[in-house]
Amino acid sequence: MFTWIKRLFVVAFVVGILYAGSYAGARFQAGKFLGTESPMGGRTAKFEFKGAQDLPGTPRVWVFTYATSRIPGVRQATIYVSLSGNVVATKPENLEDILEAWEKSLEP
Repeated sequence: MFTWIKRLFVVAFVVGILYAGSYAGARFQAGKFLGTESPMGGRTAKFEFKGAQDLPGTPRVWVFTYATSRIPGVRQATIYVSLSGNVVATKPENLEDILEAWEKSLEP
């Protein structure tokens, strides 16, 4: 009986480590995408286990939603990061171009 419980705890621990590692990698990738001085705030993160309905093929992804923005014309943004740590999609779709233009506008 106790062997079964020990195994259950080991499995739960391993799953927890994998979950935390996946989240850390996805958060790092989203932060790398936004840059060092991110103009986005109010981040929420959630894992879409059943798949992101907004994306074609409904892949399982981490969804980082930013509720506030200092970029004119962009009120909120969403970044979809795959389990392997790749940015799959963004909303708005041209978020990378918008961020580059915003960063250039800050240069003297």
